Amino acid sequence: MVEYLKETLINSKKWIDSDTFTKGLVTCQTIPGAIVVNLASYCGYYLKGLQGMLISFIGFLLPSFSLMLLFSYFYNTSQELSIIKAVFKGLEVVVVAIVINAALRFAKDRIKGNLKSIILSIVSAGLLMYHVNPLFVIALTAIIGMFGSSSFTYQIKTINKKRPSKVEVLILAILFCAFYITVYLIGQDLLSLALTMTKIALLSFGGVYTALPLMYHEVVETLKWMSNKTFMDGIALGQVTPGPILINAVFVGYLKGSFSGALVGAIAIFAPGPLLISIMMHFISKVESSNYFKGATMGMISAFAGLLIFIAIKFFIAVDWELLKVIIFVLSLMWLLIKNNVLVLAIVGAIISAIIF
Repeated sequence: MVEYLKETLINSKKWIDSDTFTKGLVTCQTIPGAIVVNLASYCGYYLKGLQGMLISFIGFLLPSFSLMLLFSYFYNTSQELSIIKAVFKGLEVVVVAIVINAALRFAKDRIKGNLKSIILSIVSAGLLMYHVNPLFVIALTAIIGMFGSSSFTYQIKTINKKRPSKVEVLILAILFCAFYITVYLIGQDLLSLALTMTKIALLSFGGVYTALPLMYHEVVETLKWMSNKTFMDGIALGQVTPGPILINAVFVGYLKGSFSGALVGAIAIFAPGPLLISIMMHFISKVESSNYFKGATMGMISAFAGLLIFIAIKFFIAVDWELLKVIIFVLSLMWLLIKNNVLVLAIVGAIISAIIF
């Protein structure tokens, strides 16, 4: 998605230059949440100020939100149909392959052979297997990273000087608070959903795949809003939907509270991004020189690699394996390792599953 955004804004539309895009990407990588959504918001601000940021944020999310809402509706009303059961019977092993591939690529891209990071990742996965709270694991690795930052290679480049005014930051903060006040007035169930999704967003450093283990822990293990299988089905639907992977929050929200739940889930998990970007653009020059920040970030990223390993193991164990599923899993993983095209895999996997199951 980042590459497609780059191609559209730089080469096709010629709205921004490569240097500005790169600096925006670096900024978005220093904050939690969906990098591609945050990057679209950043580019929108660079082009048209606060108005451009909000328009880009809504415009980027609206298509994927609409599709995921539609998929969630049909899933909720048709999941007992034999054809639907057949589709998701095969897609569950596709999801396992996707998560395993994500864990491998995340470790390769983010850890880059750093021995300390590898050890922290393995330890994190082990702690999670013993039911240690993920928030504790993330905090622990952040502290360890802070006091050993010299061994990490995390780099942040200088950012563009154009940044939101204090008034614009205040407007975004007011909008965010107004959202929560509205949700509070509507009901406690939606408030619980909003708080959960925002907490996930604020802790998901290093890319959206790091949010999946956190979301799994919250909605499946802690709050028990859905089963392990239903959560995997939601991930499968999210892969078919073009857009950010965290659009899975719409699926969770819909099953929790119908249309209002889907809308609240989407806003709660994505809305912190523009606000954090506007704040970070004021402090990036200080952040880029802080070894403590870089060390803590890399420590958390190591933990997220462990979280991905953990959820891959959980999903693998949850599958009722048979020969056809093993074949689909192996072929899916091979495709991802070679092509890494998740959308094509999800669509083809759904068609094949409908035929053979």
